[in-house]
Amino acid sequence: KNMRLIKEKFRMKMEHYKVLLSIITRCVKLIKERHRLYINIDSLPSDDTDDVEVYELIKTDKSNDVFGLESTECNDRMSLIQPTAFHHIIEFHAMEHPFMCAKFSEYIHKKNNPESVEYYSYVDEKVLAETYGVVLYRDQIEKIIHSISGIPEDVSTNIARYIHSYMKPELNVWRPVFIVGAQKNGYSEEKAEQIWEWINTEGEHVGNRMAAECHALTTYRCFWLKTYYPNEYNDALIPTINTTK
Repeated sequence: KNMRLIKEKFRMKMEHYKVLLSIITRCVKLIKERHRLYINIDSLPSDDTDDVEVYELIKTDKSNDVFGLESTECNDRMSLIQPTAFHHIIEFHAMEHPFMCAKFSEYIHKKNNPESVEYYSYVDEKVLAETYGVVLYRDQIEKIIHSISGIPEDVSTNIARYIHSYMKPELNVWRPVFIVGAQKNGYSEEKAEQIWEWINTEGEHVGNRMAAECHALTTYRCFWLKTYYPNEYNDALIPTINTTK
């Protein structure tokens, strides 16, 4: 039953995603028709932190007509993040699932209070620096497994997937391999056991960076169009509103 619900939610999300892409396409077409200007949507400066106007709109917009921010709750969450760089939008999408609520609270606290950010002694600071010491992505778990135990990166990728998917039999196979590898790297057996448990706890509730980045690109591009071509963006919404009534 739960799997059916997940599949249905995924199907609805993909349908909604297609609608948003059609809005962007229509908006670009309207800009070309009205301004004789072609916008190459794929070349938008999504990681340009100097584009202050776009980020200001993202912080304050409450109209619920942008991908990923179709509800008051989502807009409120984005307002709490106060994004100033593209990676903040990626992090927003990585934390959009209900099981990430606790990490969202931790993330907001640490982002707004940099002095509270602490890094684990056994984790390379660079792995968690961008997310303020909070484990948000599965690839962060992969890097931590590899760096502590020396398990090859491709295998670490599989282990992180097993953790995220609650695949206990597979994890039971790799647990002793991790412990032995960590001991070879200077950790006591007891510390290695503690780290393994911590990795499993953190790794159960993480997002997919690639998926979050794709969604963030769509969100940013909608806001970019809405910032610089608000009339065309609003007009591009009209067919969608008519078909969803």
